[in-house]
Amino acid sequence: MKRFFLFLAALALGLCATAQTQQGYVKTKGRMIDGKLVPGQGLKGALVSVKGRTSILVNTDDGAFSFPVTETQFHLDSVKKKGYQLVDLDACPKTYKYSSNPLYIVMETPDQQLQDKLNAERKIRRNLQKQLQAKEDEIEVLKAENKISLEEYHQALQRIYDEQESNEQLISDMAQRYSEIDYDQLDEFYRQVSCCIENGELVKADSLLRSRGDIKAQVNTILQRGQALQEEKEKLHQAEAVQQADIDEAAKRCYSFYETFLVQHLNDSAVYYLELRAKMDTTNLAWQLEAGAFLDNYLADYDKAMSYYKKASDYAISHPEGNLEHQVTSLNNIGYLLSSLNDFTKAKQYYDQALMIAQKNFGETHKLTADVYNNLGFHYIDMGEFSKALEYIKKSSEILEVVLDPEDPIVATSYNNIGHVLAEIGETDSAMVYYTRSLAMREKALGTYHPLVATSYNNLGFCYVHRLDYPNAMWNFKKALEIDSIVLGPKHPDIALLYNNLGFLYAGQGDYKQGLDYYTKALKIRLEVFGEENENSAISYDNIGNVYSKMGEYELALENTLKALSIKKKLFGPDHASLGTTYFNIGFIYAKQGNYTKALEYYNISYNILKDSFGEDHHNTKYAAKSIEQIKEKIKEQEHE
Repeated sequence: MKRFFLFLAALALGLCATAQTQQGYVKTKGRMIDGKLVPGQGLKGALVSVKGRTSILVNTDDGAFSFPVTETQFHLDSVKKKGYQLVDLDACPKTYKYSSNPLYIVMETPDQQLQDKLNAERKIRRNLQKQLQAKEDEIEVLKAENKISLEEYHQALQRIYDEQESNEQLISDMAQRYSEIDYDQLDEFYRQVSCCIENGELVKADSLLRSRGDIKAQVNTILQRGQALQEEKEKLHQAEAVQQADIDEAAKRCYSFYETFLVQHLNDSAVYYLELRAKMDTTNLAWQLEAGAFLDNYLADYDKAMSYYKKASDYAISHPEGNLEHQVTSLNNIGYLLSSLNDFTKAKQYYDQALMIAQKNFGETHKLTADVYNNLGFHYIDMGEFSKALEYIKKSSEILEVVLDPEDPIVATSYNNIGHVLAEIGETDSAMVYYTRSLAMREKALGTYHPLVATSYNNLGFCYVHRLDYPNAMWNFKKALEIDSIVLGPKHPDIALLYNNLGFLYAGQGDYKQGLDYYTKALKIRLEVFGEENENSAISYDNIGNVYSKMGEYELALENTLKALSIKKKLFGPDHASLGTTYFNIGFIYAKQGNYTKALEYYNISYNILKDSFGEDHHNTKYAAKSIEQIKEKIKEQEHE
């Protein structure tokens, strides 16, 4: 995914209170060792920096600190202690709501944090290996008893090995999450649930969660109780307290259910629990945004995703206090989805609104401001204004390099996006430097099996295409397809993109049948997801027409290419950069049919658009100019015959 797609995740809601002083603790993590809690230790000597206040030095052995709060929220700028780092890297800088509950800030030494992650990985891997052995033994027994054929035996083994391999790729992500958990802040039930998930005991975790009853029934009870609260205002305060506790409990269960399905790549089941949680409390904007992000990233359900973002946006606008971050995020995400659906004018309106709020409330050098700059950069790519695009995306990257850890995956995405613009303007070698750097950072932070890693492989594939290194291009495209097929499923737009790219590569090497097959697969997904009048569908028609042209099927070629031209004109108007390629393709078809006058007409239109969009020195513009000269020679030859 080339734009930044944003959501704010939270596991539970805090209850607001009216006290004037915020209490807190700086501490190490509580851990589960041999199924028992080992509490964390307070960190004396930590320095807590709150915006608008003198930094607070923690001088108690238990790590306790406090400070007065004059508003309903406060901004935590940093927490520092020599030799220690924050376990949650997103904890600072961040805006918090005042709460009567203590604020826990968890820190560890880098070595201990790394050791915790490795320990978690080791436990999860060992348990998965046991599961694999049990499945192998079961299959061996079936074979020995002649209950399955040799072919079924081989297929069964291959399935469990494929499943084990894909699960292995999630281990790093799961281990990272569990290495960050402070078990002091969980009750005994959720300590046990978390331990089971960490150890790969998913059936036991599921059983524990279900021991508290039907989650759907519980959610329905919550909703019914919510209605009763409106009808019985005299009991409102007491009922709301019960409601909140029940929501917190159900939300934890929903999220744990979500994780058990996510680790198995069962995305439909995983999102069910995110949506169930979001349905419980529509004022919890983090839950709405997280459900929307999953629907878009993993299921490409844009209508449902949009409904969640608009719900979050509407509430944040009507209740601005404490919700400004969510307001920027939801507006930015709505702009992103509108852009994906080719409604560029509306997308720009949402981006501009998000940028105005971010700059006014958080300043120029804030991550949210950088996020909007990045998406504006891709808006200008869509508009064919590449110098503006590069300006905005570089501005975003410069901010992120300051406000985030240098190894943060979001910084890696900013490098990827700079590479994307450089590739668009033909600076392939420079683009490859940024893509390679981004890939290394993403694999280190996210593991191999992640959509962003697939994006990096795809982008490198195109760099190799421009270098005419087709074996390396093929390897990178197929690696990206392997990752996305496991993580996203068979009908996601990213799969269509990779089919399209493989079609491009095969057709470019003269294997037109294979190229047409991949292009047709891509079109089928795009029509199902986006519909006919969408840029992605137009690209597929353009590519199919190009292959038919090379196969000598000129009528079919013209039919598909004219479809592409019609769609692009409706979407972009008559002078957009992408039309230059389509006009050229039509000219090429006419040239192949021997209609050189018609070919020259379309080549000239193509050249003028490409020159205005990219300049005379761009390789596409030069190629169009060369084709014009060649066709003029053909016309002269006809005149002298």
